[in-house]
Amino acid sequence: MAEYLPLELITEILTKLPVKSLHRFKCVSKTWNSLITSSNFIKQHLHQTLISNTNKLIISKKSILSSAISTIKLRFDIVNHPLNNLPHIPPVDIVESVHGLLLIVDSSKETVCLFNPSNKTQRLVPPAPSRKPGDGFEIVEVFGFGYDSVTDDYKVVRLAQWELFGYFDREAYVYSMRNDSWESVNDETVLYALQETCAIAVDSTLWFVTISSNSDSVLKCFDLRTNTFSLVDFPEFDSDSGKMMNLRNLRGCLCLLVSYRKYRDDPDNKFTGNPFYNHEFLYGDVWELKDCKWVKLFRVRKKEINKDCMYLRLVTYSKDEKSVLVEVDGAWFGWYDLVTRKIKRVSVQGLRLEDSPHVAFTCVDSLVSVVNNKAVSEKEGKKGGEEKNKVPKKIIKKNNFLSSGFKLKL
Repeated sequence: MAEYLPLELITEILTKLPVKSLHRFKCVSKTWNSLITSSNFIKQHLHQTLISNTNKLIISKKSILSSAISTIKLRFDIVNHPLNNLPHIPPVDIVESVHGLLLIVDSSKETVCLFNPSNKTQRLVPPAPSRKPGDGFEIVEVFGFGYDSVTDDYKVVRLAQWELFGYFDREAYVYSMRNDSWESVNDETVLYALQETCAIAVDSTLWFVTISSNSDSVLKCFDLRTNTFSLVDFPEFDSDSGKMMNLRNLRGCLCLLVSYRKYRDDPDNKFTGNPFYNHEFLYGDVWELKDCKWVKLFRVRKKEINKDCMYLRLVTYSKDEKSVLVEVDGAWFGWYDLVTRKIKRVSVQGLRLEDSPHVAFTCVDSLVSVVNNKAVSEKEGKKGGEEKNKVPKKIIKKNNFLSSGFKLKL
């Protein structure tokens, strides 16, 4: 094939293929191997994947499962993430997915790992410096993960907030994957309580939900290019019922689904004492932030769900953008048709109802690599004895996948 087709055409064809196929094609010839592993090709393949809205997986944060996107059936399989190789496997959470990379944090917020499930590359992030108080104080820690288009770098942001002797204090640190180091950043915004959910990445900005003193929600955003914070108001909400908010990056824009709810009638006291399960979904409004302005896209009504529920979460648009995949109560999925205003339930395999509520989001199939880290590498995990579970003190600092003269522009 290479004898008859120019390399430029071969490159264009290969950028449209999934990562699994590209790994096999590296064996075709030295030329193909060199091409597929080059920094420019990796970025071209990522760019093609993002603009074509293809080669996506759905990741469930509850047990770290993945499924190919389908309009008929979602089949989830276990993702063997690198923290599984640690001596004592704690509960873990996926903070965010950016360009095919997952940021995984354990429940103690002490172990942080970057992982690409497509090419299995991984990196253990060194512990962040901190001046937070010791045990006995209520500390809220929130992580974010995004891509800095100016420096062509992937960054992890950690925000922490606590009350000490009647006064609130906070700190913010940013980790650079290029430099493999943390640095402190100033936060001059008004001090609002952090909501204990991860940030959402859109372009080179991270979005955190905070709560003001009068219980109103306020968006705090962090610009990864300038390392600066700012505040953005939410759109005007209906005030006649309780609400639950869900932020997502859809079509490259920040989207907000506001689920309006009321307390569920509970004559048998089935839900007494459980604030999460005693609400009934009424309707949901979907907003999109464009040019610093909120635009309402559509409304989902209770009668269109065809089943009692508590809340909805946005997952992804279909390829033709005529329907949206929504997660209902963290237990089941359905495609909401934007034309007919009806929801079609999707068959699901691999998710256990007893593990709900699940939280799902998308992850693209990419060649983007992080440096293999000996602490959690597959090779180390196969060694016998206690040695296989040792976490080395030194973190590998070499970073080869980012070219010095190339910046990804999406």
